Amino acid sequence: MHSRIFQITKEQAEPENYLNENTLEQGDTASIDYCAEIDRKDREESIAYLVDSILPKGMFTRLGANIIRYNGGIEQWKEETVARIKEKAVALTADNYFRFGELYTLKKAVENPLDTAYLFYTDKEGLQSWADQSYDFMCMVNELEEGALLYIGGVIDYHF
Repeated sequence: MHSRIFQITKEQAEPENYLNENTLEQGDTASIDYCAEIDRKDREESIAYLVDSILPKGMFTRLGANIIRYNGGIEQWKEETVARIKEKAVALTADNYFRFGELYTLKKAVENPLDTAYLFYTDKEGLQSWADQSYDFMCMVNELEEGALLYIGGVIDYHF
C-alpha cells in the first residue's frame, strides 16, 4: 500500500534539508519498504487532503502552499481522543486479550490517534532517519499556541 510522509516543522526548513526519497531508513528491516518523490500536482493534492480530511476539523488553516496555521482546539481533541481510547480499553478483556483485533485496535488508537497511514517527519534539518505516526505529530501540536505557524517541507510517497 502507498501513502504519504509530510515534513512539518515549527521553523521553515531550508530546501536542501527537505525530506526526500533518500532521507529515511527503508527496506527489509524498516517499516517502510521504499520511498519515492511525487510531482507538484500530487504534492498539492496531498497537502490539501491532509489539512481538509486528516487533521482534526478546524484545527488548522492552510495559508499558502507550504504554511498551515494552528487555530487551537487541542484540549477538546485530547478529551475526545482519550474517551475513544478508554472505550477500546474497556472492550479488552482477559478472554480476548490474545485475539488480534481487540489489542491491535487499542494499540493503534494510542499510537495513531488520527487513524491515518500518513506519517509525519518533524526534523527541519533532515537528519532524522524515521517518520512517526500521528501521536508524535499531535504531541508537537500540543505544545503550540493558537495562531502558531507550521511549515511543510518535503512530501513524499512511501510503500508499506
